[in-house]
Amino acid sequence: MLIIGEIEPGIRIGSLRIGAMKEELLSQIEDKYTVWEREDGFSIYTFDNYKLWFDVDGSLRQIGVTDGFIGSYKSVHIGTTMKEIKNDFGDYENENDEYEISGVKGLCFELGDMDDCDDWDELEAPIEWIFVYKC
Repeated sequence: MLIIGEIEPGIRIGSLRIGAMKEELLSQIEDKYTVWEREDGFSIYTFDNYKLWFDVDGSLRQIGVTDGFIGSYKSVHIGTTMKEIKNDFGDYENENDEYEISGVKGLCFELGDMDDCDDWDELEAPIEWIFVYKC
């Protein structure tokens, strides 16, 4: 299943909505995946270019997309740089290598490592993952 569509912070990425139930979602997805699950039932489903995090009650808590995702939140998409974020939105926050646009809750990013670059610069590094989460 190719995830495409708009991103709404704290609500959805494409047709995947925060709060949807695991059984219902998985019955609609034909992609192969791996599962990591804790004893209490919290689980992470990893697909080719996206991940789904489910709470112990089976509700979707977080959605993550990476290469191959077609869609955006305003001007933000896979490959956007933090320099572009700063120019378009102003301030951003960084905590534990997760980046957020100041004042926008339910949306965060992880940047690419740029392994081929000796002088990594967070402003120039491209967004590698976009996450929408329950807030």
